[in-house]
Amino acid sequence: MAYVPTPVAPARRKVVLRAVSDGRRLGMATAPIDNAAQVFKPLAGYWFAPRRMWVFPQPRDTEQFCASIAQAWQHLRLDWDDLPAMVSAAVASPQADYFAELLDLQVFPLEQGGFAVSGLYDPWFVGAMRECGGRFHRFASAWEVKRNATDVLDALQGIGINPVFVFVHEQTMQLEELGSKPKSEVPINVPAAAPEWGAGASDADDTPTGSGFLSSCAQPLQHIAVDEGLLAQAAIAHGLMDHQPAGVRHLLARSSALLADDMGLGKTRQAVVASRLAAGEGRILIVCPASLRINWEREIHTVYPDDIVGMLGEDRMATLRGCRWVISGYERLCGLVREVDLQFAVMTIDEAHYLKEHQTGRTRNAFVMAERIPRRFLLTGTPILSREIEMHTLLRLSGHPLGLMPLADFRKRYAGGEAQRVALAEAVSDWMLRRSKKVLKGLGSKTHQVRYISPREGLEPYHAIMRDMHLTVMPKITKLRQTLEALKCEAVVDTVLGLQPEDKMIVFCEYMASVDFLREAFQNAGIGCVSLVGSDNGSSRQRAVDAFQTDPAVRVFIGTTSAAGVGITLTAANYVLFASLPWTNALKRQAEDRAYRNGQKRDVFVILLIVPGTIDEQIIALLDSKEEIESDVVDNAVRAHLARCPAPALPSHPSTPSAHLH
Repeated sequence: MAYVPTPVAPARRKVVLRAVSDGRRLGMATAPIDNAAQVFKPLAGYWFAPRRMWVFPQPRDTEQFCASIAQAWQHLRLDWDDLPAMVSAAVASPQADYFAELLDLQVFPLEQGGFAVSGLYDPWFVGAMRECGGRFHRFASAWEVKRNATDVLDALQGIGINPVFVFVHEQTMQLEELGSKPKSEVPINVPAAAPEWGAGASDADDTPTGSGFLSSCAQPLQHIAVDEGLLAQAAIAHGLMDHQPAGVRHLLARSSALLADDMGLGKTRQAVVASRLAAGEGRILIVCPASLRINWEREIHTVYPDDIVGMLGEDRMATLRGCRWVISGYERLCGLVREVDLQFAVMTIDEAHYLKEHQTGRTRNAFVMAERIPRRFLLTGTPILSREIEMHTLLRLSGHPLGLMPLADFRKRYAGGEAQRVALAEAVSDWMLRRSKKVLKGLGSKTHQVRYISPREGLEPYHAIMRDMHLTVMPKITKLRQTLEALKCEAVVDTVLGLQPEDKMIVFCEYMASVDFLREAFQNAGIGCVSLVGSDNGSSRQRAVDAFQTDPAVRVFIGTTSAAGVGITLTAANYVLFASLPWTNALKRQAEDRAYRNGQKRDVFVILLIVPGTIDEQIIALLDSKEEIESDVVDNAVRAHLARCPAPALPSHPSTPSAHLH
């Protein structure tokens, strides 16, 4: 008789990693589970990112709680056996401040009276604010409370939050009402299901709501005399290119200014020199996307090799106090808000368009820091991505008179039409300096080519999504774009195979799945490639850049536009290909100019893959309309600046400076 093996059931996957209680909340860390929210939210669970845990009200009946969770996933082979013991142990030994210390609770005095209280979502925090008669402002992510600070702290202490974890600011903020609901930036027409309108939590329990956002006005913009001898000496000492001293001068001549040079003209080098000259011996804060911190550290040490540079989030706060430069990612800036005695002479904000949204926490933190720091330099090649009002935040951070206007008044006067945009350009022309790549000597041309393709597999997957009337607009648009990008991958590979051996190409995708597919496809075809996505850390990011720039065998650089489209130099490429287009022309141009910048010795060809008869064509039309808005403001501002502020020539024999600028 033949041997028949006994079937062996696959082992169940252990899910629970740990459980923690603080007496009110029960946190549960688990291995990744698909659709976890669908099961945990009905149990009043919510995701608490700082601890990477699902948090629940501490159950009275722990056995029933654990049984409910196990029952919900009984169809999967998940091992919940350890959960009852972990929960019981956590409840028996509560850690009082485990969650409260990371709620990031901040109390801001308001100019109109009362306080704004912000913090991460927490049911007990929400309850305390309601008890204080609070009004929640969604765009500010904060509660407006018409009580004194003592009442607020007492209410928070009543839910077990030690006052030591609540930061009460001394400087006041403005709670300004938005003039109107922000318009959608995605006017793409697709047939879709109607959205399901319903009362939100605040509506259901009659919590008053508002549409205010938090901001403050930095110290008023001032003009400052520039020591031309000191500037000339710095230009020689630090090897500034012919166009760069004028950029340094523009920053030094104002307490705050925007340097909006086209990508590739060396905004970082100009800002490093200007920041040190303006700060003298003072400390400088660099705020940038987290992925660019290493790039800034390298540039600082290139110019000032002996300066000590610290990284917020990596170095201890005591270490940062001994640094001449502190580099912070946008999301880490909240760590400095509480360090009132850590003083800076200059704050330089890179990729400043990250602050275009009034309601984000990083914008609020930037406002707080701007009030403390006398010199504020803003850098971005894309001061306007979609709408004129995006410039309002930058103007307010600078203390510009236009930034002092309420947002609703700014919108009425400077947004909506060509005449208004021309007026805005004139008003900001002294504050903003922008030069195009025409100032670079020896830079070749950049040519765009729209390449229409018909995917070999056909478009049935695309049309199936289009016919699905269960999807609402935005999920449908996302699925359509993902599907189109996947269908273009074969054409991307064919395009690279058609290049000459000495050619290199950057391929920009919008979705990580396409990056993974293309990386494997190129490897199978024997084509050396590297990739970069948002989850890559700084060191792996730099290794990918260095390999592409220096290794002739690495011919393709694949990345998502959001991760690879800013802050890196990829001049080894002479071809750039977009598998999908980003939502703004400014982001597209910023991405393609990773190759078309100083150091590029060849002409650059930009290829756009378009599938006719799809939303690809609508997106191109959208980008054209946004480019018109940007051009009306930025280009007219450039012309007005040239007419108003002709740059003085540098002295041919710089004198030795006696002191730094302050």
